[in-house]
Amino acid sequence: MSPHAPPPAGANSGSEHRRWFDPTFKIMAVKVLPGEHYVSTAGQEMIVTVLGSCVAACVWDPRMRIGGMNHFMLPDSGSDEAPIDKAMRYGNYAMEQLINDLLRRGARRESLEIKVFGAGNVIPGMNGGIASVGDRNARFIRRYLDEEHLRLAAEDLGGSYPRRIHFFPRIGKVIRLFLKHEVERAVLTREMSYRSRLAAVPIEGDVELFT
Repeated sequence: MSPHAPPPAGANSGSEHRRWFDPTFKIMAVKVLPGEHYVSTAGQEMIVTVLGSCVAACVWDPRMRIGGMNHFMLPDSGSDEAPIDKAMRYGNYAMEQLINDLLRRGARRESLEIKVFGAGNVIPGMNGGIASVGDRNARFIRRYLDEEHLRLAAEDLGGSYPRRIHFFPRIGKVIRLFLKHEVERAVLTREMSYRSRLAAVPIEGDVELFT
């Protein structure tokens, strides 16, 4: 891991204070907030997040039956069209933090299956640009997986509704629920706050995957 990699805004891999027993699914649940990631090795456990313009990647190793989820947004780079810019380094960092955490726990890179969600058109475009925040996030995650030769098992990106994601890392199953319009304001408020925090994140340096 490069010592110059940008720190994620509020990222952690524990989230112990956001654990609860979910009576609907009858399973322990862990909530992942913007800027965080969580890897589960506990067996019967569910990882949950709510997405607007942000993206969540659910990464699973079927051999080890372990998995994790992140929740991220690209910082405002000031450019909608640049193929590679400093903002992309934050997206790289968010993905590689999660993948490296799984590799440290015994997962193999060639075994990983990845499902991606979110990137809804919830936050308007930046700096008068045509592309929305969600569009930029969707373009990034598709390109990242293609360039890193990581297996995309499923995607559900775009649209106009927020999503709630339930990931069951022992079996690799994901349940996606679209949320009603009245939920949008809370999601938008949370993501706008997250986006403003990202403005202070130093986006520099490189991050490499462990082998």
